Amino acid sequence: MTRIASKFGIAAALTLGMLSTAAAQTTRKTTPSKAVPVTKEAPGEVVTRVDTVRVYMHDTTTVYHRDTLTLTGPTVTRWDTVHVTQVPGWLTPGNGLYFGLGAGSYYPSGGLGGGQIPGYAFQANLGVDPAGSPLGIRLTGGVARPDEAQPSALLGARPTVVNTTLDLKLRLPMFKSSRFPMFGLYAVGGGAMLWGKDLRMETDPSKTVVIPNNDHAWQHYFGWNAGGGATLDVGHKRQLFLEVRAINFAKSGFENGHQVPVILGVNWY
Repeated sequence: MTRIASKFGIAAALTLGMLSTAAAQTTRKTTPSKAVPVTKEAPGEVVTRVDTVRVYMHDTTTVYHRDTLTLTGPTVTRWDTVHVTQVPGWLTPGNGLYFGLGAGSYYPSGGLGGGQIPGYAFQANLGVDPAGSPLGIRLTGGVARPDEAQPSALLGARPTVVNTTLDLKLRLPMFKSSRFPMFGLYAVGGGAMLWGKDLRMETDPSKTVVIPNNDHAWQHYFGWNAGGGATLDVGHKRQLFLEVRAINFAKSGFENGHQVPVILGVNWY
C-alpha cells in the first residue's frame, strides 16, 4: 500500500513540473523582450558598405632655446694655444701723430750759388696724418752745412743755415688700389723762416758775392718752401721717405736765395 502511494506521488510531481515548464514557454512566446528589425533585399540589389578609415599624423616640433649670458665685472681671457702669424709690413700703414729723422744732400742756387757749393743737411719732422684724410700738417726743422766756394773762402767761416717750415701735407693715394699699396706719394708746401751765419750772397744787380752787412752773427730771413716725396711703409708704424724741397727766401738788395735739400729718412707713427 505504501509502495502504491509513493508511485502516485512521484507521478503527480512529474505532472506539475511539466505543466510549469509549458507555462513558462508560453509566457516567453507571447511577451518578446526586444524587437529586431528585419530588412529585406530585393533580388539583384547591390549592397554598398561604407568603411571609415581614420589616419592619425604625428608632427615632431623641435624648439631651440638661446640663452644670453651677461658678464659683469672684470673679464679674464686665457689662451691655451698661441698662433704666431707674420703679417706683411705694408698692411699696417702709418696714421696719426708721427716723428721723423733724416739726412741727405744740400744744394744752394740763385743768390747762394755764387758763394756756396753743395754740402750736407739734417732734418727732423713732427706732424699729423689723420686716418681717412689725405690732408695733414707738418712742422719741419733742418740744419744745412754748405761749403764755401773757393773765391769767397776768405770772407768768413763755413756757412750754416737753419731752416724751419710749417707745411700742409697732401698724401696722394695713387698706389692704394694697385699691386704695391705699400708705396705712397705726397706733396708739401708752406711758409719758411730761416737763420743763416756766414752766408755768401750775390748782390743784385752787380752779382758781387759778399756776406750781408759783413756781419758774421746769425741773421734771419723769411720765405716759402714747396716739394714732395715718396714713402714706403715697412710695418710696425714705420715709414721710409725720400723727399726733395725747394726753400726760397729774399733779402732786399740781394738776389733771391734758393736751397734744395734732398733727404732720406724714417717716420715713426
